Amino acid sequence: MGQQEFQAIVLAAGKGTRLPEILEGRPKCLLPIGPYPMIWYPLQLLQRHGFTEVLVIVQESEKSEIQQRMDRLQLKLKLEYYSIPTDSECGTADSLRLVSDKIKSDVVVLSCDSIIEVNLYPLLSKFREQDASIQMLLMEGGKDQDVVMPGPKSKYKAEKDIIGYEKATSKVLFMASASDFEETVKLSGHLLRENPEMIISSYLLDAHVYIMKKWVVEYLALSDALSAVKGELLPHIIKKQMLQPPIVPENDGTSEYTTKPKVDDIFQFAIYTEMDKKVDTASIFNKEEKATSHPIRCYGYFADTSAFGLRVNNVRSFLSCNLRIFEIFPALTGFTERELVSQTSSIKSTQIAKCAVGDMTVISEKTSLNQNVIANSCTIQPKTRINNSVLMDNVTVEENVVIDNCIIGEKAVVKSGSVLKNCLIGPHFVVAPGTKKESVYLSNADGFMTID
Repeated sequence: MGQQEFQAIVLAAGKGTRLPEILEGRPKCLLPIGPYPMIWYPLQLLQRHGFTEVLVIVQESEKSEIQQRMDRLQLKLKLEYYSIPTDSECGTADSLRLVSDKIKSDVVVLSCDSIIEVNLYPLLSKFREQDASIQMLLMEGGKDQDVVMPGPKSKYKAEKDIIGYEKATSKVLFMASASDFEETVKLSGHLLRENPEMIISSYLLDAHVYIMKKWVVEYLALSDALSAVKGELLPHIIKKQMLQPPIVPENDGTSEYTTKPKVDDIFQFAIYTEMDKKVDTASIFNKEEKATSHPIRCYGYFADTSAFGLRVNNVRSFLSCNLRIFEIFPALTGFTERELVSQTSSIKSTQIAKCAVGDMTVISEKTSLNQNVIANSCTIQPKTRINNSVLMDNVTVEENVVIDNCIIGEKAVVKSGSVLKNCLIGPHFVVAPGTKKESVYLSNADGFMTID
């Protein structure tokens, strides 16, 4: 099913503009979530659902590093990498446009930062049953609000989407970012008159999992005005549902126009012909009456409220996901908690609980560690206490150090005698011996002194 009916695409070319404090030039998709890089989770999700090939879109300058890392993880997927120029301002829709010539069927599109525990089969079935143009996964939001943010104290404004949908059919009728409005959300009178029972929610998470008809990507290939999937393509498609489509003559099923359409060319891709109607009548997915008179249909699929879903696109969600990895890991991956600790690491401590440990890490005796994610090739020396923290690759923690609720960047060094609480330490930064800091950001980079 996964290989023939749908093609899978994972978008991994994002530059992590909301994560500069912990990235500093590293590929966003390789940030550690538990013992694995972030991109591993959507790929493993696809593998569990029968996909055998995935097209991965990356930046040219990061392709080699990402490919080498994924080769070491030995997924059973055939990964085809497509790279985009690093210096280009390429959005997610731009990325799909660039690979449009490789798309031969309907597509499943996932973002590399979507860490979700969900069964995709019902989502795919609904896509077929409703004959959707786009089916998007919606989940309960707000699951990253349960952490104390490291770094300087600042007022945090949660990112929220405003999503309007029809309760009976789950058709998505309106979508925008809450940041686009000040206090009042304005809706068109036509939208409200046509959909008097529309539900408006600001508590739903767009999980960045989309099932798309092949024609949507074909349309993108010829329409370069749309750059982002979430911010531009989805609102564009949703609005087109409200327009009257052109009339197609009854003929042998082709979609030729007798007159030039009055709306834009999207209907030339999406048009519903007489042949489509015949196929729909014969389909086994006709349990309920569909509004087949309109060729464009965008639906939401609501995951169970108990399912876990988080987009790791800022420091808060990064920390929250890592600190929850111990409770969600088995359901998220199908693996046991044993897989959270690499067999290649040397762990001599007897006081270690709820810790994920990557490859080739050395943890000395006389250390106390509780609820941490410690990535690859780290060194933890004796007489240290580390709680509720994330240590990136190649971090060194010397003797007599206390770390509580911190993120320590790649190749950083925490010298002996230091005490850090609620701190954010940038990559390659050396914390001087005996440093005692709370709620600060320490970095070699210029310009990053506060956290959103």
